[in-house]
Amino acid sequence: MRTLYLGLDPSRYSKKVTHYPIIETVPIQTLDEPTKAAWHFATHILFTSRSAVKHWFALSSIAEQEVFAVGPGTLAALQELNVDATVAPFATQEGMIELLEATDLSKAYLFWPKSASARQVLGDYLKKRKLRFYAFDLYETRTQAPKPLPNLNDFDELVFTSPSTIAAFLQIFGAIPKHKKITCIGPVTEAFYFAESSSFAGLCKGYNGI
Repeated sequence: MRTLYLGLDPSRYSKKVTHYPIIETVPIQTLDEPTKAAWHFATHILFTSRSAVKHWFALSSIAEQEVFAVGPGTLAALQELNVDATVAPFATQEGMIELLEATDLSKAYLFWPKSASARQVLGDYLKKRKLRFYAFDLYETRTQAPKPLPNLNDFDELVFTSPSTIAAFLQIFGAIPKHKKITCIGPVTEAFYFAESSSFAGLCKGYNGI
């Protein structure tokens, strides 16, 4: 089967693929004074994506903070930098919430560098629990269309790794082909796919890897 992988990093995917990244992440945050002040008091840092790890370590590092990672992919990115982390039970914001629920946060100050397009689930949870935290937009995700565009007729399977890859694909190609195998990595991507492409419901096959 000929597979077109549309996310940022196919190295952890189990199949041989053609890699065509239709998104890129771009840093938008510098260490301004409010961020520096929050970092000074932070006891925990929450990484909810591999891209957050990449862009944060381009700006700074980890001191004595306890590190939480959203899933195995994010954990692997941290381990490559020799950073130990506690990993959430599953790779979504809901998984991070489950990890936080099992942690004593009575004296915590949580620091969350995130995507500008991150879901609000975790932020709403932190507010509801009245936890002390500082969340800020570290990077944004943009559509890109490197030349030459792949001929979709050459592929049997399309792999989407995030809602942003689905949105970018629709922007570039106009529609998702009906007669392809569609693989969505993670439940959030799968839910977004069904919401955006209800006419294709049933085609998207969930995949648990990162």
